[in-house]
Amino acid sequence: MSSDMNTIKFGIVGVGRFGTAHCRYFTRDQDKYELAALCDMDAERIGVVSDQFGGKGYTDFEEFLTHPEMELVIIATRSLDHARNAEQALGAGKTVLLEKPIGVTSADYRLLVQLDKHYPGKLFFCHNHRFEPAFGNARDIIAEGLLGQVRVVKLYKHHDFMRRNDWQMRLDCGGGQLSVWGPHLIDQGLQLLGAPVREAFSYLRRILTPGDGDDHVKITLIGENDMAVEIEISNSVALAGPYCTVYGDRGTLTYGQDQKKIQLKYLDPQFSWPEAVADAGPAAGKPMSADQDLPWIEETCDVTPDTNMWAHVEIAIAHHLYEALRNSIPFPIENADALEVVRITEMVKEQNSQFDWV
Repeated sequence: MSSDMNTIKFGIVGVGRFGTAHCRYFTRDQDKYELAALCDMDAERIGVVSDQFGGKGYTDFEEFLTHPEMELVIIATRSLDHARNAEQALGAGKTVLLEKPIGVTSADYRLLVQLDKHYPGKLFFCHNHRFEPAFGNARDIIAEGLLGQVRVVKLYKHHDFMRRNDWQMRLDCGGGQLSVWGPHLIDQGLQLLGAPVREAFSYLRRILTPGDGDDHVKITLIGENDMAVEIEISNSVALAGPYCTVYGDRGTLTYGQDQKKIQLKYLDPQFSWPEAVADAGPAAGKPMSADQDLPWIEETCDVTPDTNMWAHVEIAIAHHLYEALRNSIPFPIENADALEVVRITEMVKEQNSQFDWV
């Protein structure tokens, strides 16, 4: 292990699926990160992960926080514990990277707002799917102006058709797809919206899961710029639709759930719309469109980089966090953006009182 003072010694609390992934990807570059400590209720699991990645094991969170060399704590506990665990770690003098959902309740939201104010530069949020390659490619294409002014964005995360029955489908564990995948798509949607949310409409359903959480989510966000973002997350779609579709006034972009190829159809950038009026007269014998033979350009391009998306987003969050902590480069996930995701989530819950929210 590196002893360089620039190396960030970190610990992880909660070494389940995501906690173990953080161990794997944060320790890839040992000049930047060194795993100092692990904490979990399951001592056997700690032993397995420690044997693979290093770190001293703890089963008591408060004792874990006293580890003298640990600078950074990554919190990957169960969802309902996230905000409270962040408060404890910050109070112990640690820097915190908080897994999503960063907050599950309105009390969590209020607490996180306070922590953000009281511990400036110490609290970071793990909205790592902001760094999906396809999402980044799509944002670059939109910025290039090929689609014109974007009017509607659709983000659909269609999982396998299944009766999901783990703890993430139980509301008393902070589950339901609004909390599981909602933070990722709401965050992406807000980035593409590019304006404060003026209105939010939603409906949530429990369709297949044996749990009491939502397994079908539909949210529409309307920005103050009149742009709309439609979000759908579901375990009950047998024929999956595209993951992302962007409608502009000069063309459309789309890519699938596998996020490997982007399809584009847009008007030639040299084309300008001729003057036209809508005719109030009889329609018989007249064309429905003011324009014929539009100069379309159609392209299909590979998503770049061609890499494992799940690994890419983990490597990206580790890179950006290191740059923020050691080189004072602003972290690309602003805390205000992450907190807005929680605020929107709470609005959606209020609109869906049929669920017994915690």
